Amino acid sequence: MKSYSTNEVCQMCNVSRKQLRYYEEHGLLSPVPRNDANNYRYYTQQHLCAIVAAKALRNIDMSLAEMKDIIYGRNVEAIQRSIRKQMTASREALEESMIRYEQSTLEYTKLMEAISVLKIHDLKAETDHHYEVVDRPAQSVISLRYRTDFEDADGLDMDYLPMIQTKAQSVNAASLSISALMYITYDHFDSDSCSFNNQVHDFKIAVPVADAGPHIQHCDHIPAFQGVSAIHIGSPKNERLYQTYMDLLKWAKTQGYRLENWSVEEWLISPMITNNSDLWMIRVMIPFRGTRIQA
Repeated sequence: MKSYSTNEVCQMCNVSRKQLRYYEEHGLLSPVPRNDANNYRYYTQQHLCAIVAAKALRNIDMSLAEMKDIIYGRNVEAIQRSIRKQMTASREALEESMIRYEQSTLEYTKLMEAISVLKIHDLKAETDHHYEVVDRPAQSVISLRYRTDFEDADGLDMDYLPMIQTKAQSVNAASLSISALMYITYDHFDSDSCSFNNQVHDFKIAVPVADAGPHIQHCDHIPAFQGVSAIHIGSPKNERLYQTYMDLLKWAKTQGYRLENWSVEEWLISPMITNNSDLWMIRVMIPFRGTRIQA
């Protein structure tokens, strides 16, 4: 029977001497004979087949025990179960990768658009807001509800931020990009009188997810709506975001639009991305009257 030296096997199978020793010590190779004259190992074609099989099985994440069972033809039913399990795991990993790719593409596109807007603005000057009518598609989210005033003087949003991140990642590790964070406000302003009452009302902090249904804890749904929108640039504190709302409400009123008393705030750029406490970009959207959302 033809035999091969260690060097020949390493070159033919593209493995290291260390890998060969590992395969032998862990029983993936049948005992390797030695030359009585020089004590060198010599490998057979059976060993080559086992090495090729071990490398292939390792590439599909087979465990050491499973690899040995397959190579030596033991426990065929267990081998079949293991292969089916690996196929299922591979399919799920692929599906998650596709979700991650699709969501990442959307987020990158959104960030590029936001950066383009920033390039044409002087952040040190007052910004002329661009108001427009938008069609917002329905969106599946998970959300956490809390109550605070519009300025969130107690900073409750920072308490809920790590919690919503954990919830989103438990649904789908690909779900959360910090730039995808959203806030939903309820009844802080009156669109007819273009005023705020500065009282405590509901907020929701929300994150889009690929699959949000009744079986998922904290699942929520933002309905499709048509409404008005403005881009807020700069810190949302010190009544700056409040002023953006007021200007948007007044503009909508001059156009004859009647609006709901709830809104969606979508983070486009935040200090968590830029490491600049003054560099924010938030899309504010207020639906036309008649769009219902569950508080």
